[in-house]
Amino acid sequence: MTAETNIEIQNVVFACPGNSKESYDRGGRALATFYADLLGMRIAREDWFVLEDADDLDGLNLAFGDGPIDYRPPRWPDSESPQQMHLDISVRDLDDAEQRTLKLGASKLQDNASFRVYADPDGHPFCLYGTATQAAPRIERVVLDCFSPRSLADFYASLLDMPNRELDTPERVVIARSDGRLPALAFQHAQFPAPRWPDPAHPQQVHPDLRVVEPNAPRMHAARELAEQLGAIRLPDEGLGHRVYADPAGHPFCL
Repeated sequence: MTAETNIEIQNVVFACPGNSKESYDRGGRALATFYADLLGMRIAREDWFVLEDADDLDGLNLAFGDGPIDYRPPRWPDSESPQQMHLDISVRDLDDAEQRTLKLGASKLQDNASFRVYADPDGHPFCLYGTATQAAPRIERVVLDCFSPRSLADFYASLLDMPNRELDTPERVVIARSDGRLPALAFQHAQFPAPRWPDPAHPQQVHPDLRVVEPNAPRMHAARELAEQLGAIRLPDEGLGHRVYADPAGHPFCL
């Protein structure tokens, strides 16, 4: 990775209900408010709803909706309506965090020894881990489901300059930045029908927005060239003002 292709995740974008502008605004605000309350973030934009960490303006943002769509929620663990991508969130005390999470409107899906799985009010799964030392909940990992975790980890490790492997097994891989800045990326084995954006019958539910640090025309060209060299496929994006790609496992991302 060189300075000309310095790429990082800017937003994790959640699809949400709303097949008209009015209903989308209600749905986007409601889901943004849920995550703001859950994570202690603030709503920074309302033309489309974007959350920022008030204490770390260079950190990961969460965003909600791409405009009116026919949203179809995941039904985890149903492989025909898969989760595709989710957040791993660390908390200090799982029992206390669960009470608060359920009060905010989440639903509990599964209880494991080291973590618990919930669905937000619009059905997106997320996990809480009782591993935090800090008081506030924190996004530790963005997790992508895929058939081959090692192959997809190779793609994102090269694209985003995340060379450190915190875990490397056939079923699950976790990669991280050299400087330790969060979030890490995790890839876990699953078999499911991939999204076929923009086909509403095979929708995306969550996708990343990637940004080029200090962008200019040569940097943007180099970043797009790198993505394609690594195996990304460009998707229809006429009129959007940015490029849309699918990674080698079919997950859409914006660049």
